[in-house]
Amino acid sequence: MLSKIEVRILLKLKGEKTITELANALSLSIYRTSILVASLERKGLVRTEKRGKYKIVSLSEAKPAELFRKLTSRFGHMPLDEILSGRNLALLAVLKRTPLSAHELCIKSNLSRSTLYYVIDKLSDYGLIGKKDGGYFLMERYELFHGFAVEFYELQNSIKARKFSEDSALIWGGVGEFILSTGEYKGRDVGSFHLTGLERFSDFGVDIIGTGRHHYYYSEKAKRLSLEEVIVHALLIDFSPRTILYSLVLLLAYKGRINQKKLFNLGRKYGVSVSELLGYLEGKEVKRYPYPPMDEVREIFKMYFGEGKWAG
Repeated sequence: MLSKIEVRILLKLKGEKTITELANALSLSIYRTSILVASLERKGLVRTEKRGKYKIVSLSEAKPAELFRKLTSRFGHMPLDEILSGRNLALLAVLKRTPLSAHELCIKSNLSRSTLYYVIDKLSDYGLIGKKDGGYFLMERYELFHGFAVEFYELQNSIKARKFSEDSALIWGGVGEFILSTGEYKGRDVGSFHLTGLERFSDFGVDIIGTGRHHYYYSEKAKRLSLEEVIVHALLIDFSPRTILYSLVLLLAYKGRINQKKLFNLGRKYGVSVSELLGYLEGKEVKRYPYPPMDEVREIFKMYFGEGKWAG
């Protein structure tokens, strides 16, 4: 997130400024200003340069900093420190021109229902949000706010991913969470990073040989990955016959214990067709490829869980 005072610092950077100039302009101490500038530099929004005894601060060349320049040019008359700070940024990152329900917005923004409505009311007061057919949408003229928020979170995710592994590549990114691919195995759970996908199926009784690439899910909230998360992450990473086969096996093995509501919500968040997968298990017709024959599912299930536990 960005704090109001961080946004105010960005607003003062129409050109280059020294730490002292920023402190005076915002009526802050040099010490606090230095801390705030360092925070913005870690977030990739500003750059600093030492010139003699002065530290010079300016906006960086990163995409969100470029969009911030455009925002100040087009919407400088609006209270940008209020609009772009706190939880507002999370909602702006997922709002679109097509209406989304409050439920969908909560899933995608990681905001609680009460916080979501608070933010909606706040942004509606500034005219950014409209309501139609029970859903909320971003007014067309304010699409630049959405672009800035998306690029801001993408940059933050990229910075965290690179710190975790230099050869990391982002597979999926959201608000305060992402999934990366790396050739380095770092362990199963490393701080806020959690090994996920097919390699995590062993936690639930299905050992699979890896492909040489490891996938980690980052979230400061998640302490332990659920079966539902691991399955949906695996399908997001590689929606292939192999992944579908072993996902079907796990869904059958844990039939009755799978939280279907959670599974569907995760499917919405990651754009994975969970309903088609569950429909196939119930005998509904789907396109043959990439779904495996049920005989193959039965065979793999028995290999891991035994014939006596088959519930297909």
